[in-house]
Amino acid sequence: MKAVVFTEPGKFIVTDRPVPQMGPGDLLLKVDSCGVCGTDIHIFHGEHFVEFPVIPGHEYSGVVVEAGSEVKYITIGDHVAVDPNIVCGVCHFCRRGQIHLCEKLTALGVNMDGGFAEYSLVPGKQAYLLPKSLPLEHAALVEPLACCVHGIDQAEIGVGDDVLVIGAGPIGLIMTQLARLAGARRVIVSEPSETRRELAAELGADIVIDPINQDLRGEVLKATEVGAGVVIECVGKASTAEQAIGLAKRGGMILLFGVTSPGEESRIKPYDVFFRELTIRGSFINPFTHARAVNLLAEGKVNVEPLISHRLRLEDFGKALALAGTPAAAKILIKPGD
Repeated sequence: MKAVVFTEPGKFIVTDRPVPQMGPGDLLLKVDSCGVCGTDIHIFHGEHFVEFPVIPGHEYSGVVVEAGSEVKYITIGDHVAVDPNIVCGVCHFCRRGQIHLCEKLTALGVNMDGGFAEYSLVPGKQAYLLPKSLPLEHAALVEPLACCVHGIDQAEIGVGDDVLVIGAGPIGLIMTQLARLAGARRVIVSEPSETRRELAAELGADIVIDPINQDLRGEVLKATEVGAGVVIECVGKASTAEQAIGLAKRGGMILLFGVTSPGEESRIKPYDVFFRELTIRGSFINPFTHARAVNLLAEGKVNVEPLISHRLRLEDFGKALALAGTPAAAKILIKPGD
């Protein structure tokens, strides 16, 4: 089978690999679509718990072509989405229900071979059955949507809250829709790209702001008078994390969702957090939210079709890397069967 392999930090090849051999608890998927994520870029550069060499790709869907004897709830021909995050189930955090904080967390596409290949070996317990009516391309976004659902849980949006989303890439556009579903009074989106601002407005943003050519703080205060009740940072930069803290109202919630490079640092004033009684939270992966994400997509509550900007072959993975993170690209899907 053809596969993308990260051989060492900053290097990859597209090569032939043997089709993986199954165990009794495994599924073999023919991969339909696998999304390129900002985390994949960190992995490519060796910044995110990666073990080289590895077939990357953790946002994917496919069709079951083989099923192990111990897998009882999924059969050959089923469509599935993959939860890439594999937990031990017995560490301190797993036994407290905090599986995303598992001390022995591993992940398909990070420590184990993932979805940028024609076929992928997936533990049966990591597969989520999909209705055949849900396009497999859309189902590739179940994983990022599941992560965003956890983020929205962390943000604790109250009905009637003003929510500011910083960044309108694929994650920010998903967060915009989820904030609306969570009961926000207004969803404000800050994004320098005109194309992405227009898309944010189409997907439910009430106000869109160009932070380069407009006074972001002034515009947020004009809309809210006191600042945003919830600020969701979806860029993954130290500068926008600092910006998020400054744009929350007193008593506000700041969710740092964007993934920064591990070495980046932000400056905060502890007195400011104290005096304004701010809450600052992180959000890591997708504990018990994958099924909810499948349902949201299957029922049309979240629209991901406009987020897909490119569909590329495995052989074009270098182009995908070059496009990722640019204003020209939103969600890039790799289509191994094309």
